[in-house]
Amino acid sequence: MDSSRLASLAPSPELTPEIAQELAPWLALNTSACCVLEVGGFRPSGDPAASHFGLSPLMATNEAWPIDSAGQPMQFIAQLNLEQAPWKPKALQGFALLQFFVGEKFIESGCDPETWAIRLRQDIVGLTPREQPLFRDDAWIGKGFEARWLAPQQDHPCYDDSGMRLPEDMPEFPDDAHGLCSGRTKLGGYARSLQHEIAFLRAIEDEDGNWQPSPDEPEYLLQIDSEAKAGLNWVDGGIVYLGRNPATGQWSVHCQFY
Repeated sequence: MDSSRLASLAPSPELTPEIAQELAPWLALNTSACCVLEVGGFRPSGDPAASHFGLSPLMATNEAWPIDSAGQPMQFIAQLNLEQAPWKPKALQGFALLQFFVGEKFIESGCDPETWAIRLRQDIVGLTPREQPLFRDDAWIGKGFEARWLAPQQDHPCYDDSGMRLPEDMPEFPDDAHGLCSGRTKLGGYARSLQHEIAFLRAIEDEDGNWQPSPDEPEYLLQIDSEAKAGLNWVDGGIVYLGRNPATGQWSVHCQFY
């Protein structure tokens, strides 16, 4: 999104006019668009294609439910209707739905690829709601809730984001910029770190003994917050991050919590 369109978006809810004026040079270098998902709090439409947490995902009649490494059905977490999103990252344009599932060892395994599944769909023709099979572990979702997208807004990076840039006359991350990165479920924007900078893949040690990001590190695309209304709590107020390698299309998942 170009700078003129970014400037027209609603500011971060945490950004007051006074702070915006003080941080103007920093904001000019560190602003991106995001689209936040609101869970509950409105009259649901009942549309099975709507975004939701813990209801019944749309699937093809002959489509197999995701199975984890233990041979158990994964638990459905969220369905995000990308067609209804008023803004989305370029990598998600042209897709209709994104669905996320996790297995019982999702956290313990460090988000091993065999403990989660992502279904990215280009259209919903011929898809019907599918009920969750029996999930033998404690359920991640307490109650299903429909969700809806809010208007796109400005988002800003955390202090440990490697993409964060400092103006020439600003030697360190400004105190007033803490909290400007949205921690809610959202498309795009910046990943809201809870422990350290988001890294989907293990860093690689170079010949000088320095640790460098993996050359296959995916592009962050969205995050799924702990959603209290749905009873979803990633361990302790955590966030799950989804990234995709633009060259291979391969997904990666990472989780952080307090």
